[in-house]
Amino acid sequence: MEVFYITLQERDVDEARTRLNLMGSLPITRAESTESLALIAGRLKARCRLSVADAWIAAMAQERGSVLLHKDPEFDQLEDTVVLQKLPYK
Repeated sequence: MEVFYITLQERDVDEARTRLNLMGSLPITRAESTESLALIAGRLKARCRLSVADAWIAAMAQERGSVLLHKDPEFDQLEDTVVLQKLPYK
């Protein structure tokens, strides 16, 4: 959704669809919501000042033991909860 709406705002619908198609060709696994994921995201959201989307992203990383690669300072508050890898901020 985010890639689509940002591209739609900055460019046009054809470019937004092109980018979605490119993303669809990447080796990415789609993750569906589960009850355990919702509980983790809810705990993170209650404890930290995160957007709902960022709470879900962090919950997925925590549940799967994955590294959360980001350039969003909002995630810095999760250093004790999720393994983070920061990209340079703008």
